[in-house]
Amino acid sequence: KWCNPAPMDGSQPNLVIIAIDAEGRPYLKRAFNTQVCEQLNAWLGGFAAILKRMTANNFNWMIHVMLYYHTQIVQSKQQRNEEDADEDE
Repeated sequence: KWCNPAPMDGSQPNLVIIAIDAEGRPYLKRAFNTQVCEQLNAWLGGFAAILKRMTANNFNWMIHVMLYYHTQIVQSKQQRNEEDADEDE
């Protein structure tokens, strides 16, 4: 029950989506990428000493700022990789 929190009744579309198989039949598929969560937790683990001493409001602000900057960095790397791939063609 607790290890698989993806409800199959359509109540959580951010966790379960309807996908189409090779034969055109719909099926329920997890939409939550656990590998990304593991990578994010590993990255945040480097800041644990700082974060654990913060108040709840400061913690929330810091996490939001860190995630914003991290997202900007990842997106810029992806864009550079796409541009490099286009130049190679």
